[in-house]
Amino acid sequence: MSERPLSIVRIAGVPEPFNLPWMLGLERRAFVRAGLEVKWRTVPQGTGAMCTLLQQEEVDMAVLVTEGAVRGIAEGGSFRIVGSLVDTPLTWGVHVPAGSLPGGTEQFSTMPYAISRIGSGSHVMALVHAHRLGRTLTEKDLVLVNDLKGAVDLFKSGRKVTFLWEKAITSPLVRSGAWQRVEDLSSPWPGFVIVARNEFLREHDTQVVRMLRVFRDQAKGFMEKKAGPEMVAQRYGLELSEAQEWYRSTRWSVQDDGLIPGLATIIGELHSAGILERDLAVEDLVDRAFVHPSRGR
Repeated sequence: MSERPLSIVRIAGVPEPFNLPWMLGLERRAFVRAGLEVKWRTVPQGTGAMCTLLQQEEVDMAVLVTEGAVRGIAEGGSFRIVGSLVDTPLTWGVHVPAGSLPGGTEQFSTMPYAISRIGSGSHVMALVHAHRLGRTLTEKDLVLVNDLKGAVDLFKSGRKVTFLWEKAITSPLVRSGAWQRVEDLSSPWPGFVIVARNEFLREHDTQVVRMLRVFRDQAKGFMEKKAGPEMVAQRYGLELSEAQEWYRSTRWSVQDDGLIPGLATIIGELHSAGILERDLAVEDLVDRAFVHPSRGR
C-alpha cells in the first residue's frame, strides 16, 4: 500500500530564537508525521523581504513582525494573519555605534535611522520611535542596510546612525563594545504573527490548521524544557545569562483560541505616526476562519 504524498507548505522566517519551535519540528519530523512537507526559508532581511516573497508567491506562509504585517496588509498585501507566534511583545534595542552620542540622546533629533528595507520591522519601528521623539522621518533620514550584517558593516564605517533590532540578537554586539544600546522599545502587542497568502488559504486551509497545531505542540514542549535557555544560547551565540533573560520574557502562543490582542492598538499607533494612510478595522487584517476579530481587539 503506497503512502499518501505529503502536502508541501513553503514558509519563511528570520534566523532568530523565536522560530526555534519550527526548527525543532523539522528536525523531529513532526510536520512529516502530520502529512506536511514543510520547506523552511530563512530570510535575514526580515519582514519587508518576506512581504515581497508572499506577494510574488514564492512562499505560502511567513512569520512576520506584527506591526510590519499590519503595514503590509494595509498597503495591499494579499495575505492575512492566521495566528500569533508569541503572546509576548518583541523588545527592540535602540542602537548606535559605541561612543557616537557624546552630546546625549538629544542627538536623536538629527541622526538618520538604518533599516533593513522599506516595510520591514526595523523601518516601522524607526518611524514609531521617531514619532515618539516628535520627529517625522523623510527618505533622506533612512539608510538601507539589507540585514543585520549590513548594519554591522555600516556601524564599522563610523557613520552615526540609529538602528532598531531585536534586543537578544544584538546582545553579542553590545557586549563586545562595538554597539551601544541606548534604550529598549517594547510595545503592548504580540511581537510576531503567522500569516498566509489568501489564495493558499482558500485551497489549503486544512494544511494550515495542521501546521499551526504542530507548531503549538513543539512550542509548548520547548517552554517546558529545563534546558531551553542552554539550547538558545548554543544555537544563537548568546551568553547563558542573556538566553535565560530572553527565555523568561518569551511565551509562545499555544492556545488555539483565535485571540490576538493589541491589533487595534497597533492600527491606532501606526495611523497616528503617519505609517498608515487610512484607519483600518481589525477585520481587515485577519482570516476569520483562524482569528476572531471581535476577540482580537
